[in-house]
Amino acid sequence: MKYCNRVVANLERKLQTLNSQTDNVFEEIELGVFHCKKALKKLRLKVITENFNSPVIESHFFKMIKPKPLGYLIFYLSLAEFELCRPQTIKKTKKYIEEQIQKYQEYFLEHKAFYQYLERNRKDRDSEYFLRSHGVVKFHPDALQYCVDENFSSSHDLIVAKIYAHKLLIQRLTTELNTLNDAKSNPREEPIPNMQWTRAKSDLIELIYALHETGAINNGNTDIKDLATLFQRTLNIDLGPYYRTYIEIRSRKIKKTKFIDLLKEKLQKKMYDADEQVK
Repeated sequence: MKYCNRVVANLERKLQTLNSQTDNVFEEIELGVFHCKKALKKLRLKVITENFNSPVIESHFFKMIKPKPLGYLIFYLSLAEFELCRPQTIKKTKKYIEEQIQKYQEYFLEHKAFYQYLERNRKDRDSEYFLRSHGVVKFHPDALQYCVDENFSSSHDLIVAKIYAHKLLIQRLTTELNTLNDAKSNPREEPIPNMQWTRAKSDLIELIYALHETGAINNGNTDIKDLATLFQRTLNIDLGPYYRTYIEIRSRKIKKTKFIDLLKEKLQKKMYDADEQVK
């Protein structure tokens, strides 16, 4: 069980890093699906080659462990479907988001009794829901996985995974909807001046990481992905795979922070020259 917990923990670390460092949503989805499938393959191999020590451990696995990578996989596949069908206008996008959130919430109502069982942390029916030998096949599409791969499925672990995925989707879409609503209620009074970054991309990436580490923006309650998006849009530049560039910056033998050092040097010189003029 420790091995399975490590697999899931490693997956979550990778997905968290992926979300903060990937600017292209389809790149995020592609890599997310890859990591989820890889984690599920590891878990499946472990389960079918080694038996569980007790029914309690088995039910815990299908209730608490497997649904996480499976839920993330459903999340990314659903997100891909959402992005492919995304409308072109803000008004239609907002309506589409609201419809999708409603659809995901309806799944909770469809499985209301079981959802309440999970939310209340009950365990009295775990053997019925999460032991492979006790699975009750219902006439519902969510029973398909149990019928196809009963060695690595219980009758209800897919439902748990979908509930987990739908919570992630609702959270993500609600955040975007709030952003769209805020943008409409707080229109800019003046247009943003057209700015262009004219130094090397690595210089800007160095600056972005420095700002992130100092917590200079939003009291540090932001991530690299958001900062990179902000500067790319504001300064009309595509930074490309900026995390890879950051790794290259870290590997410098001399002056890892050469651009920040240059900023300090230039500002100090300006102040010195100004002081000399008033003497």
